[in-house]
Amino acid sequence: METGIFKGVYSSVEPRQAGRPGGGVPGRSAARKRYWFVWEHDAGGFVVQPLSASMEPTGERRAVSTAELARGYAFEPDILAVPIRTAPMAAAYGEREDASRGAASAQAASVRKDAASPANPAKPASGGIQASGMATGRDATRRSGDIAGHEVGAQTERALRADFATALAQLRRGDRDRAVRALERLAEAPGEFVPAHRHMFTDFGINLRKSKLPRIAIRHHLRALDLSPDDSHVHFNIARAYYDMGDMDRAERHLRASLDLTPDLDPSRRFLDFLLERKGGAANVDGTAPKAAR
Repeated sequence: METGIFKGVYSSVEPRQAGRPGGGVPGRSAARKRYWFVWEHDAGGFVVQPLSASMEPTGERRAVSTAELARGYAFEPDILAVPIRTAPMAAAYGEREDASRGAASAQAASVRKDAASPANPAKPASGGIQASGMATGRDATRRSGDIAGHEVGAQTERALRADFATALAQLRRGDRDRAVRALERLAEAPGEFVPAHRHMFTDFGINLRKSKLPRIAIRHHLRALDLSPDDSHVHFNIARAYYDMGDMDRAERHLRASLDLTPDLDPSRRFLDFLLERKGGAANVDGTAPKAAR
């Protein structure tokens, strides 16, 4: 079970060992800086893993106490690297994942026993599923592919959400330029996205609009629209961001698109009525005169 909460990238300064490149050589630093992924552990303390020069995880994870972390490591808020997959933390503490590991071992042993017993060949059931409940042939390939694709998508979303949270923290600290660059990169993030990821980009867009960044919010909402072109709520959110920018025409266009998809979407209808009244004398969505202000 994953019990570690990812805390970010930290650094430590370590003395160079005698005989190592740079050690004791005039003009070369007597110490080197090293970077680490750090997780907080539910059992107390932290888990650290060293990073390579390209910010890739390398080497074994190990446990450190809270005092060790405070004394020997420094948080690096400007580094946005995140682990793509959070591996179990229990190994660093010598813990056993009894429930899940025991169940998996029992199932694997049963499968091996069935496979090794010629007197008891497994009889395939309908749909390419064996009596043991395991998929075979094309069904197994398709199912494993679906699971792998879902896991990759989930890992990608976790990484992007972590990057987004870091960028917002930079924004709150006043490092606006760096935060804006990071948020713009997120809007163009590559990956194997599926329609369900529209919720992630929508969350980003709403948060950015509330943070007074409507231009970047629109870029995230447009990613959501690419993933789900028939989502009336996405059009509504885009309209709100355009309205905040003062672009009434584009706001109206997306509100009308929202109502074309879902005619009874009340927030879009009320927003469009309000917008038309602001624009003054334009025809209402039903083709009548603008409604009076409510």
